[in-house]
Amino acid sequence: MKYLAILLLTILSGCSVVVHDKTNAPIAEGIVGANFMTVKDGFLYEARCADIHASVQSTEWCTGIQAFNSGNQYARTPANFEDYQSAKKQWDEKLFTKLAFEKQRSIISPLPKGTILKVTKLVQYPWGTNGYYWAIRATLVSSEGKKLEVELPTNSVLAFPTWLKGYGVQEPPSFKPEYVVACTNAKCT
Repeated sequence: MKYLAILLLTILSGCSVVVHDKTNAPIAEGIVGANFMTVKDGFLYEARCADIHASVQSTEWCTGIQAFNSGNQYARTPANFEDYQSAKKQWDEKLFTKLAFEKQRSIISPLPKGTILKVTKLVQYPWGTNGYYWAIRATLVSSEGKKLEVELPTNSVLAFPTWLKGYGVQEPPSFKPEYVVACTNAKCT
């Protein structure tokens, strides 16, 4: 019955709504379990993320990651954490659209370049009539050994700019080297 409802909803809406976990699929080889290192200083923020554990499109709260001094003339992140703190309210309103009955989201903390990320989850996430995009989760390991799951910026609508090259989910995701690079040295493992 559940699948019949999903099928009917998909046909009637003309939109993609089913979440496809590709973490253990051949397309995930080379990315899931791989370590990457951030190239720019960045920040952690309160994010509205893809619910990667759902069977149909929905969102959940999680921690997002983004780079400082990124974007374009239409949408740009602060130059650095000091720039953000000097006009926190204005940046929060500019960066994080507030929905009704929702508290204003904000930046949680700065994140230095050279931070190590280990990709843990790869999901084809539905985005209505636009089809699918890659939703990618990774774990950050702090110097104290604490782990934090973050969603990587893979959809420019949710977290500009995207850290991925290209569009679509037919090919394995590939990161833009201006944001993260593969990390294979001893520091990364």
